[in-house]
Amino acid sequence: MRNKIAGSAVFYIALLKFLTSNAQIHSEKPVFHYSVMDALRNGAYTGEFTIAELREKGNFGIGTYNYLDGEMIVLEGICYRVDASGAVSIAETSLQTPFASVAFFKSDVEFELSNVKNIEELQNEVIKRLPSSNKLYAIRIDCTFEIITVGSAKRLGENETTGLAELMKSRPLYSKEHVSGTMVGFYNPPYFSAIDLSPFHFHFISKDRTYGGHVMSGKLTAAAIKVSLDQKPGCEVILPQQNSVFNKPWTKENNVKSAY
Repeated sequence: MRNKIAGSAVFYIALLKFLTSNAQIHSEKPVFHYSVMDALRNGAYTGEFTIAELREKGNFGIGTYNYLDGEMIVLEGICYRVDASGAVSIAETSLQTPFASVAFFKSDVEFELSNVKNIEELQNEVIKRLPSSNKLYAIRIDCTFEIITVGSAKRLGENETTGLAELMKSRPLYSKEHVSGTMVGFYNPPYFSAIDLSPFHFHFISKDRTYGGHVMSGKLTAAAIKVSLDQKPGCEVILPQQNSVFNKPWTKENNVKSAY
């Protein structure tokens, strides 16, 4: 009789652990995407989604604003805008976005890196430590740069439909020395490249919130780099409904860039 009771208890505990684990998986929210990167690649630069609506979908992420009017960085629930001059401000909630990816960030895996010289080495080290290269991750990296170069964007005319790759050849770039801050972004598997940049899409914002933008290049200091990964169960994609450019046939880029 005791053996039966003991066996039942073990089964109950195992079942409880399974149900708890399962509940955590189902309660984890996916990455939310408003529009897709291929839309920007093909000149669709407006959307109806506001920053107020976006904040309900996540407290962490990246994107841009209608007519490419600056870079978007969402960190710890605050949405920032980096304008064409490089100035950082808190975005007005009435602003709209043509592309954004946000998530509710909760770290699953944390580790530190050292002796990493540049962005390319940093990305390689992160890829080595991903639980799976076929899954989607929100990634926060707290680090210090000897020098970093970021890009912003110039506001476009309302009828501009030139593809993103061509526009980004002349984007505003800003470099800064001896700056600490946070890289905010996502690891996107190769099959995800139509929705977002792959394998990584990162924006940076300094600790004092005065400098930031799309990460272009950087040389890191010897200080420890803290990496936090949040594995996501998938993504939710909402598409623009009132953009005529979005409805037109798109050309296929032969060389999809991982960074612009």
